[in-house]
Amino acid sequence: MTWHSFFDLSTMEHRHLLFVYVGIWAVQLGYLIWLSWNWLHTKNPND
Repeated sequence: MTWHSFFDLSTMEHRHLLFVYVGIWAVQLGYLIWLSWNWLHTKNPND
């Protein structure tokens, strides 16, 4: 499988793989945003 064939959505297998990758990237990006938001809104225990 090459990058050119990976983005060829003419077959169901390629479509499924692309949707799985996009889904995983979306979950990881959402977790990174949630983690960053919580990190920035954590109060300093010394204050």
